[in-house]
Amino acid sequence: MRRFSLSMILMGCVVSVIAVASTAFPDQSNSVIAKGGSSNGFSERSLSGSYASSGAAGGYQSRSIGVTTFDGRGGVERFVTINSEAEGGGRRLIYVVSEGTYTVGPEGIGSIEFLNTFSSGSTSTVNYDFVISKSSRRGRSGAVQANEINGIQREPGVTASPVEEYWTRREGIER
Repeated sequence: MRRFSLSMILMGCVVSVIAVASTAFPDQSNSVIAKGGSSNGFSERSLSGSYASSGAAGGYQSRSIGVTTFDGRGGVERFVTINSEAEGGGRRLIYVVSEGTYTVGPEGIGSIEFLNTFSSGSTSTVNYDFVISKSSRRGRSGAVQANEINGIQREPGVTASPVEEYWTRREGIER
């Protein structure tokens, strides 16, 4: 009985210390705070440097590869080659150069707006919604770096729909 009482007293002390600590230091967790963000969450700085891109639309109707460069401040540019079905059979290549802007919320969900310029000279504006699916901490500041991003285009694609895009950070290539 005495052993049980000492165990109960010790457990009560531990619970009390945890309760006091969590009340005294409520903002000391590493979790992301949805309102207003946190230094531990994602931001535009999380997307910085060169990313390889690959995309797909309409199953196998259209595939793309390219390079996208995020500036860490909300600016983005990309160069894409699209391989799609050609009228009358066969395949055709479409070359696209894009410039745009992006935003990232503290939870790692964001959007990109691209102004596309095609090799034909025509232009179009497209919007992507994305999520950062893999990340790591970098540098002494411990800032969050996006390593892999999954996105989907809101508008129908030029060759097929829906358009899905995947970005993977190319280590060692900053610009």
